[in-house]
Amino acid sequence: MASSAASRRGAKPRGKAGGRGARLAWLQRWWKVALLVALVTIGLPVAHALFGEVAALLGGAALFGFLLGRWTAPR
Repeated sequence: MASSAASRRGAKPRGKAGGRGARLAWLQRWWKVALLVALVTIGLPVAHALFGEVAALLGGAALFGFLLGRWTAPR
């Protein structure tokens, strides 16, 4: 009875999401991975040159922790 009430209200059915929405989510995930790789390969050496090894490592760890927390937070 609850499932028929949910379907009358216009709730989305459970299961695999198909079409454009699934593709967009996949693309967003890989953009985040590409951003993280770019930050590590470009940003970490630049921060090391400007601020030194300890500051670059601490800043990189803080940035990685922030990004990882934002990306894995429940919505």
